[in-house]
Amino acid sequence: MWALHSLGVRQVLAPSAVGSLRAELGPGAIVVPDQLVDRTSGRVQTYYDTGGAVHVSFADPYCPAGRAVAVAAARAGEWEALDGGTLVVIEGPRFSTRAESQWFQRNGWAIVGMTGFPEAVLARELALCYTSLSLVTDHDAGVEAGQGVTHDEVLEFFARNVTRMRSLVADAVRSLPEERSCPCGAALDGIKLPFELP
Repeated sequence: MWALHSLGVRQVLAPSAVGSLRAELGPGAIVVPDQLVDRTSGRVQTYYDTGGAVHVSFADPYCPAGRAVAVAAARAGEWEALDGGTLVVIEGPRFSTRAESQWFQRNGWAIVGMTGFPEAVLARELALCYTSLSLVTDHDAGVEAGQGVTHDEVLEFFARNVTRMRSLVADAVRSLPEERSCPCGAALDGIKLPFELP
């Protein structure tokens, strides 16, 4: 995020592979989440760890404008696209146990993955727009019977869809507004930063 900000990037689209926590949301669907739950540990999640606390608003972690563009681009590309839902980010590299997956499902969360946090909060700390494009590659361990997801299955499914995902990202990038009117750019307004941003 720091490097992107330094280069003048202000809007980030972030594709990732996720597992579905809903039986009706199968492999091949695109989810553009509006919420996330952090279940990671040990990941550095702030740039402002010296010189005083910097508290950014994170109630809505994703850019509303980027989300709208991504959903429209996915649907125009004939993806099954879910507008909204909660992404629970786990530490990895292991997949969830069946009990964890069922717990995530009972909480009403839509998808589970290992990517997207701390990226989303680091983007917010730099006043960047951040939008997650989550490709469902499998049903997580607790959603359906069987042995649960495997590494090879996820990689194989993602590889089969990578060209299509690239097209979706390109279409969404072309549709992003040049001038931002979303609240993301104002995330640092009124906050005294301990150092100057690039």
